[in-house]
Amino acid sequence: MSDISLRKLIVTQGRPQISDLDTLPQLDRGLIDYRKYHKHIGQSGIKNCFTVQGSRGCPYRCIYCDVISLTPMIYRRSAEHLIEEVKYLYSLGVRHIEFIDDIFNVNRKLFIQFFRLVIKNKLKLHFYFQSGLRGDILSAEAIDVMAEGGVKSANLSLESASPRLQKLMKKNLDIDKFKVNLDYIVGQHPEIIVGLNAMHGFPTETEEEAIATVDFIKSTKWIHFAQLHNVRIFPGSPIEKIALENNVTQAQIDESLTMPYHLIPTTSPFDQEFSKRLRLDFVRSYVMNKERLKYVLKKQLEICTESEIMFKYQSYFPSRINSLDDILKLARLKREDIDITKQPEEVGKNINYPSPKKKQKIRPEGAAPLKILYIDATQFFTSDENTELRIVEPPLGLLALLTYMNEKFQDKVEGKIIKSMIDYDSYDEFKDILKDFKPDLIGIRTMSYYKNLFSRTILEIRELFPDTPIIAGGPHPSIDYERVLRENDIQAVVVGEGEITNAEIIDEMIKNDNKFPKEEKLAEIKGLAYLTKNSSSPTNSITDTWKPFNKIPLMEA
Repeated sequence: MSDISLRKLIVTQGRPQISDLDTLPQLDRGLIDYRKYHKHIGQSGIKNCFTVQGSRGCPYRCIYCDVISLTPMIYRRSAEHLIEEVKYLYSLGVRHIEFIDDIFNVNRKLFIQFFRLVIKNKLKLHFYFQSGLRGDILSAEAIDVMAEGGVKSANLSLESASPRLQKLMKKNLDIDKFKVNLDYIVGQHPEIIVGLNAMHGFPTETEEEAIATVDFIKSTKWIHFAQLHNVRIFPGSPIEKIALENNVTQAQIDESLTMPYHLIPTTSPFDQEFSKRLRLDFVRSYVMNKERLKYVLKKQLEICTESEIMFKYQSYFPSRINSLDDILKLARLKREDIDITKQPEEVGKNINYPSPKKKQKIRPEGAAPLKILYIDATQFFTSDENTELRIVEPPLGLLALLTYMNEKFQDKVEGKIIKSMIDYDSYDEFKDILKDFKPDLIGIRTMSYYKNLFSRTILEIRELFPDTPIIAGGPHPSIDYERVLRENDIQAVVVGEGEITNAEIIDEMIKNDNKFPKEEKLAEIKGLAYLTKNSSSPTNSITDTWKPFNKIPLMEA
């Protein structure tokens, strides 16, 4: 095989997105052991929570996003399809459900329709929207129905209060409408824990604009959890180009990708001292304001357990919060200053965790199934020095992949999903799983923050299985596929519609004695990036730049 630097990058024709999400099978929740995940607190800040996804794609073209080129259209599940999944989870004893997208907020009609179905079916559930709702297209009706339907926590995404930066980042948030809806929620529905996501450190951002964003947050007194996140510059995103044009180096960008999130990266346009002063003022005058904290803590403790509340506040003070008393001490409060008698009991003891669905036997007698190992490498080991808060989310994307493969191929495939720290907490444990399962095909999902963990995982696999094909996906491989391919010993990166692209690879392997498709066949599979085996390999008119669809549907009220 020739030197990897001489091998040609091939990116096959873009694959159209799946437009009718209701045709996809409901997730087989028995494919992972949720008990392992429920030992930890999830992204919603609540234990024993099940995650649901209502859409694919993104209606925004924000310049800072790491998936801007991968989700050119947005498609939504119907309210009826969503309610069937929610009813199924409810039948298992699930009472906490988190939505990982703001699907309903980009289609207010669907949002209202779904929660009316929740109310009609008398489902006594708690819903959480942690990822960030677009607050400017909410309405009083939508807010009222979501409150009646059981929403207990909702984060709203502001990013910046600067109209210029809103235009630059292409979010184009209507800040005045956002403020009206934010004030309506905290004023009319104090039972909802309201979060607000803001960002700090955009290329070209001025000190005045950064201060204006903090002042905007301060203008609404009863926001429960307001966060000022550091802007991350992802490879291939439009913000990278802007940063490079404004004296940020590629080395600074690369360094920032794996930095702990509470540290201010050198890609920021601000002097470090300014950023520290701004954050200190924000925490002292707002987050730990005695009057505000006394009010919101009482409300929070009616919805969250003490351990869950402690976990949320650790995001502000990573090394100083170990108990509720630590929070009260920082705010100069005592337990008797707040009413903690209404704390809820931890829910989850009565969940009937499902087993994997049975498959139809269609494999010829004596034929071995294709063994697929899906790995989610997005959690550091407990011994890792990079470890921060233990926010643990089940690998929903991999669940969708294996559910689809099982339904399509039945017993022709045998799949397994594992996640770092959850199913293996060291490389030795990881290798034990590999040796026991002996996969024919490996798929790995990772993100930019875990790129080093991803590369080390590949090396560990190659020590045991030098010839087993590996395909990668997720934000990091999919936006930086050429570097991922050239720096790691893998066969391909999936850049379009995981279910169908994976299924076509698997179908070819099943037809060919479980062997990975040759280049001529890979070239026919849409949504793939790979390197030729040598510099003279034919390209068969395949392009080496993948161009996403340009049409984007408008948000719907």
